[in-house]
Amino acid sequence: MKDARRWLVVFLMLALAFSFSCAKKTIRSDVVPYSPPWAAEVKRETPEAKPEAVSPESTAVLEREKKLQEEKLREESLREKALREKAAQEEAARREAAEREAASKTTNLEAIYFDFDQWSIREDQKDGLQKNAEWLKANLEVKVRLEGHCDEKGTAEYNIALGQKRAEAVKAFLEGLGITTPRISTMSYGKEHPLDPGHNEAAWAKNRRADIVLIR
Repeated sequence: MKDARRWLVVFLMLALAFSFSCAKKTIRSDVVPYSPPWAAEVKRETPEAKPEAVSPESTAVLEREKKLQEEKLREESLREKALREKAAQEEAARREAAEREAASKTTNLEAIYFDFDQWSIREDQKDGLQKNAEWLKANLEVKVRLEGHCDEKGTAEYNIALGQKRAEAVKAFLEGLGITTPRISTMSYGKEHPLDPGHNEAAWAKNRRADIVLIR
């Protein structure tokens, strides 16, 4: 009985000593948050976005588009300039034709007109040539230049040759009516000096002609 009591006392003393020992220990309260395994994988697969670098190919495309745009603007500017110059030339030709026509009416010298691609004298133009010859006979001090003209059809070279043939045809006719050769000279403007700058048959009919210009 005494032994049992002795062991009980020893057990209580050991228990009390153990309790004091545990109380002196520091209890850590660090808590490691739980992170699922797939979270790290997602983080690795979605890196932080960075500014996209422009590739040399993209730069070349942009430069090419810029050059094309500049070329287009330059062509439009040249086209507008050409249209303005053409309009100015047509206006100058219109004024010159009006002056020539007024001068012809003053001297009673009529222009002679031709059929398309022809240089022979038409029957309806012979009366006008007869009147021109009579006026020249009455004004012996006057010399004239016969200027051949064409419509805008055909090449410049072809029309220069055709205009010259028309001027020569009128010269031959006037010579046949008694106008001496030294009083007459010829030249061709081809299609460069239209009487009417229009682009239709009515205008072309006026431009197929030979003008008789005074040389004093």
